Amino acid sequence: MTALGVIVGFGIAAAVGTVLRWRISTALGPGGTLLINLSGAFALGLIANASGGAATVLGTAGLGALTTVSGIFPESARLMRASPLLALGYVSLTITGATAAAAVGLALV
Repeated sequence: MTALGVIVGFGIAAAVGTVLRWRISTALGPGGTLLINLSGAFALGLIANASGGAATVLGTAGLGALTTVSGIFPESARLMRASPLLALGYVSLTITGATAAAAVGLALV
């Protein structure tokens, strides 16, 4: 992949990841953000050992834009109003679940 291809691919992948995250999290709320982060961590685990422009584009731009740590905070703040315990569970599940999903992805390759 040429440098120009990486640059163009990076922009496209980042835009697609961002729009997908926005659409899913808007439609599904905290559950959507959790689903995005878990599936993105799994996918990143699958490509963690890959190298080259395609891995950079897919991993950094596509999955980086799709998954979001910053999305956890507004979701947990909304959940905090309903139940602090629910918010704590959400943050804990996101962190431990994403770590486990990435480990599974790594183990499969």
